[in-house]
Amino acid sequence: MRLKTLSAFVLTLGFAATTLAAPKLAVGPNAVVPDGAPLPAAYTTHDASCDLLGNCGDICPNPSSIFIGDMGYDIAAGVFYAIDVVTPDGIFTIDGSCVTGAEGAFAGVSQRGCAYDNTNGVIYTNSWNDQTIWYVDTDYNVIGSSFQGESFAGAAVDEANGLLYCSTNASPDQIIEYSINADASPTATGNRWDIPWQEFSDGYSAASLEYDDCSETFILVNQDANAAEYFSLDGGNLVAAGSCPLPASFAWGFGLDFASVTLKVADVAAFACDFPILEVEPDAAICGGGDVPDFRISYVAATNTFVNVFGGGFGAQVSNNTGRTVSKRVWLSIDQPAQTVPLGPARNFPAGSSMFYGGVDTHPALAPGAYSGSINIGDVPGGTPDASAAFSTDVVNAGIQ
Repeated sequence: MRLKTLSAFVLTLGFAATTLAAPKLAVGPNAVVPDGAPLPAAYTTHDASCDLLGNCGDICPNPSSIFIGDMGYDIAAGVFYAIDVVTPDGIFTIDGSCVTGAEGAFAGVSQRGCAYDNTNGVIYTNSWNDQTIWYVDTDYNVIGSSFQGESFAGAAVDEANGLLYCSTNASPDQIIEYSINADASPTATGNRWDIPWQEFSDGYSAASLEYDDCSETFILVNQDANAAEYFSLDGGNLVAAGSCPLPASFAWGFGLDFASVTLKVADVAAFACDFPILEVEPDAAICGGGDVPDFRISYVAATNTFVNVFGGGFGAQVSNNTGRTVSKRVWLSIDQPAQTVPLGPARNFPAGSSMFYGGVDTHPALAPGAYSGSINIGDVPGGTPDASAAFSTDVVNAGIQ
């Protein structure tokens, strides 16, 4: 089976030059960055068809690892179970703030798919190396394993119907359906579908898999196109439902947060220990665990430090899901000292996603210091917000510091 390499992307993306000549950069999905090798900076792009909500933070689950694979979301715990592909037996948890937790080991190197069954509390992983579906508890104790002879690349669970879906990395790429038995073991139902990629693919393109029970939609990474592609079942056939270019230089692993209806996407082209996990808002094909809220807001650190005499500014990504233009206010709720700080007058937010930039609309301006709290959108500053997000920033005096 042909494995896609990343060397071409390293050349074409033009990462910054480093002090070491002829660096031994990782090539292929099982490679790691050698000690002392330069670590080119990751970069991100943005396409209007997929809303970039911001860099969630840098994580480092393992100093030798650069390939984070599929993720499965635990709704009750609010964490992902994420595959650390190049660390032997690697799996770990990561929460919504990109804080990593418990790590575990139970299977061979190069696990690729990861799914969590929110009904029975079981984690499923698979790999194209061992061609086996593993099922473990949340302490990573092995419940069982099932050899399937498939080159797996992703996994997802349909809790509503008790089904496990596994994607293959093959030619053609496929999605295979399994029923989940009472003992958590999978049994093939006989249903399998070739993936009808909408973007460019020359085979072996699949990486990661998600299934949204709410909208009955599959999401996969198309490695060739660096896109998230959406599919649904119609009359027993897998049909395309949309595609979305990913704001990462080369996506490999992702997971769907059903609570916020966002994808967490790992940018593996960073070739670094500390690499970005990006939040991406899926398109209208996804509704998550329930109804989509009318508004979402995500703090954008437009300026991490600002001068108090200018009173700002603050940036936020606002998603208006009402389908119409709505007038709203944006304000800060500061923790210490507790206060409400309006950010400009009412503003019209169009349907869809838009950027908000505003300065502090109070006098005197904020005193120098470190501030944290939430940035909010709603009808009245200090009232009940339609949506909120955490923020932090520093305020300094004017002049030479």
